[in-house]
Amino acid sequence: MDLLSTLRHEIAGLDFSQALQKAVSFLRKSVAHYNWVGVYMLEGDELVLQAWDGPEPTQHGRIPIGQGICGLAAREKRTVIVGDVNADPRYLACFPYTRSEIVVPIMRGTKVLGEIDIDSDTPYAFTEKDREFLEGVATLLGERYVRDQ
Repeated sequence: MDLLSTLRHEIAGLDFSQALQKAVSFLRKSVAHYNWVGVYMLEGDELVLQAWDGPEPTQHGRIPIGQGICGLAAREKRTVIVGDVNADPRYLACFPYTRSEIVVPIMRGTKVLGEIDIDSDTPYAFTEKDREFLEGVATLLGERYVRDQ
């Protein structure tokens, strides 16, 4: 069974909030270079942290649309990969050990519902394989959100 199928099975029967927490924990434990995993959901013009798994909480519990890499991904409705966060002035520093980041929007049609935000302590950690996998996870979470609301 692949990771996406395993995650689908793991969150079956859970309410949306429980599914988010299970998903972030599953992702962090299943992929070695995913050091911090969070899911933000859109509330008005802000992304609000709903679930996370990592060594410590982020100070960025609310992020305005358009601010940082998370806000950029939501505004542009696309996955954003930053290979070296220290070289990107848009990056909102959370942890001193973070070296790269991927942010994947959770969509329903053309509407952003939220996003998956993952940090790695390895530079250039995220590949096309990560993008494809996480876009599948985002689709799964988007379907769950719509169903549970």
